[in-house]
Amino acid sequence: MNSITGRDHTVPASSVNSGASSSRGLHVELTSQQRRLRHLRSIAARNIVNKNGSPLLDTYFTLHLCLEDWISRDFYKSEVIRDSLNPTWRSLDFGMLPDLLDTSVSCFVVRIWGGWEEQFTLLIEWKVNLDGLRYTGQQIRSRNPNEIIFGLNDGYYASDFDHKDHSERKKNSLLLVDQSSVRNSYSVFSLLRLHTAQRAIKQTQVTVQKIGKEIEEKLRTTAACNERKKERECKQLRLGMLRGELERQRKVLGRETDLRQKERAQLQKKEEAFSTKHHSLAMERESLTEQQKECTAKRELFLKSNAQLTFRCRQLLSELSYIYPIDVVTTAANQSDYVICGVKLPNSEDFQAKDDGSVAVALGYTAHLVLMISCFLQIPLRYPVIHKGSRSSIKDTITDKLSEKEREFPLYPRGERFQFEYGVYLINKNIAQLRYQHGLSTPDLRQTLPNLKNFLEHGLLVRCPNPVQVP
Repeated sequence: MNSITGRDHTVPASSVNSGASSSRGLHVELTSQQRRLRHLRSIAARNIVNKNGSPLLDTYFTLHLCLEDWISRDFYKSEVIRDSLNPTWRSLDFGMLPDLLDTSVSCFVVRIWGGWEEQFTLLIEWKVNLDGLRYTGQQIRSRNPNEIIFGLNDGYYASDFDHKDHSERKKNSLLLVDQSSVRNSYSVFSLLRLHTAQRAIKQTQVTVQKIGKEIEEKLRTTAACNERKKERECKQLRLGMLRGELERQRKVLGRETDLRQKERAQLQKKEEAFSTKHHSLAMERESLTEQQKECTAKRELFLKSNAQLTFRCRQLLSELSYIYPIDVVTTAANQSDYVICGVKLPNSEDFQAKDDGSVAVALGYTAHLVLMISCFLQIPLRYPVIHKGSRSSIKDTITDKLSEKEREFPLYPRGERFQFEYGVYLINKNIAQLRYQHGLSTPDLRQTLPNLKNFLEHGLLVRCPNPVQVP
């Protein structure tokens, strides 16, 4: 820390020209001249030595009052100059100074701070007496390290580092000037008027600062009021929008309520209809239960009647087997022939050299037996049988190529042999139909009586008489 103190200095008389105009152009230091804090206009620093070795620094300065060994807190803080070791701060703004600050002091402390990224340390601290500074000119000049330059009303001042000529300049403190340029100094009354004017100016400045602060406060209050008004208008607008949305939602709710009431009425109607239908369904269920009971009783009666009918049908079929017995006759030559009611009926292709009368009688018995079986079993024959004893016939109602007169075929031999043989073929087809209805196949249609006997025994479970031995 460097402390700079000093008194007023004078310049040699040889450095002053004799003309009035030249006296105005030179800087003249008077022994009685005093420099005060209020005369300070700017501060600059040159050739700052950074102990960390960095070529650039961020710097600012602060001003403090000093009373004996006590240093007050800063009453002024400058802006920060970025990346410079020769900062020149802007002119001091006395409007930022405290109102009660005594600006008539000539001694104060200057502290210069430096660093990076808001990390500042103290670089220079000078206790300055403005009366002891050396005038350097109208421009900033510096050759010394860590030098602080003060800008006053009449130029720039710095500390007096050159002590060689200090004693001589102190001895030659008198100034030789031209007598014609000498004027009377201020009188006591002039100084009083000047002092009064300066006091008035200071009071005016204080008043201006006070009024400025009041204006700023009013502006802040007005800004706050405007902000509140803005918030109020925004909230009123939002409230209006919310009210509109509330009204819309109420209308929607009213429509939905009406719709719900209509749906409730419809549901009530449907509920009444469902209740009526449920009651009707219960009655129908009771009636259905009664009908189910009746149906069960009728089904039992039907099963009983069907069993009786089946039993009676079997009785009738059994009686048919006794009315038209089909027997196997074994001849002396160990040949088995089939006879119906004792009349032999050969196979359908063995009618040659046979008695036509006996064949006609046997076919009449066979046709009547087939017709009665179909009646008892309630199975309509595909080819209807016309029973006339030995003159029975059969009709073909299926073939399309036959006329109505040509559809009846005899079951007895007469003029054309083809019609008789076709009639026998049709009666064999009826026997095959009856066998198929009871799950029996007919590999050979020509065996008329064997197929019929097999049907009675295996299909209808009717016992036929035992074979008869014919000598």
